[in-house]
Amino acid sequence: MKLTALLIAATLLPSPAPADELHLSDGTVLQGRLQEETRRGFAFLSVDAKRPKTHARKDVERVVLTWSLPDFLFNDPQWSQQMVDARISSTFREEWGEVEVLRSEHFIVFTNSSAGKKYLVTMEDIYDRFIKLFPFEEQADATLMPVLLYKTNDHYFQFTSDNTSMDIEGARRTGGHATRDYYATYYQAPGDSVHYHEGAHQMVANRLRIRGGGSWFQEGMAVFFEGTLFPGEDPAKGMKAHIKSQRTTPLAELITVRSLLGSSKSESDPGLGRRRYQQAGAVIKFLFEGPHKDAFPEFLERIRKGQGLQQIAAELFETSLAGLDAQFAEFYGA
Repeated sequence: MKLTALLIAATLLPSPAPADELHLSDGTVLQGRLQEETRRGFAFLSVDAKRPKTHARKDVERVVLTWSLPDFLFNDPQWSQQMVDARISSTFREEWGEVEVLRSEHFIVFTNSSAGKKYLVTMEDIYDRFIKLFPFEEQADATLMPVLLYKTNDHYFQFTSDNTSMDIEGARRTGGHATRDYYATYYQAPGDSVHYHEGAHQMVANRLRIRGGGSWFQEGMAVFFEGTLFPGEDPAKGMKAHIKSQRTTPLAELITVRSLLGSSKSESDPGLGRRRYQQAGAVIKFLFEGPHKDAFPEFLERIRKGQGLQQIAAELFETSLAGLDAQFAEFYGA
């Protein structure tokens, strides 16, 4: 189906899905989708814009996130045929073969492999475990979360190169990735820990409705969740030694790192990226289980509203980032 046909068909649907809102200090309210929280502020794609624009923190009063789809043309939570056709045409090449579409209670899987049903079971397991750890109220009209399962890794690498900032070589270093509303991966063991890590990213964005917070927060949530299920990935493992040997990053610096994944490119310290991933997960575990555990739900709410950790530490935890560093070290016995 051509794009023009999709646009015409979409006009027959109910009113567009609600968009995220960016409330500016001058009274302007922008509608669209929050793309990323950066050091400079909030990268926001307005509904009438072709590219996102970054708004400085000082110019933003608050961020309101919704349950919207990334495509403002469609709003059927169970995915209409127009939505299905549009997603297939934008994510699978014709030469990759027929695409099967499978639905469960919370997910919709698009796949050109024969493993779709197995992955639905895995994704629902992720959902069940995630909501027990981070309780949230499921909205009655919550949209099924899409999973793009490719038959071969080459299909996945090509899709990733075509649709993200990663090139083919960057895609080869991943087993899957979650961004916007979807999780994309290729056929491998359905119980692999990578699905739980990336599935957590999808849940944070589309059920906790937190798309900002910085790389440390987003990766920390995924690492912590993964570590609760796979002992070998527990971020607490070896953290005491890292702290004592001063191989952790001060929180004041960690929260400014735009991409923890980018840290892995450090030539002077090849292990920096992995340690920062682990530390981010260990920080979330500290906040979840440590002296501030009773305030963890409020911590998530403040992150959702766009507050940074420095402000949260001062107002909610009644300490500084340096104070949190000290508490973090004490929690891990260092």
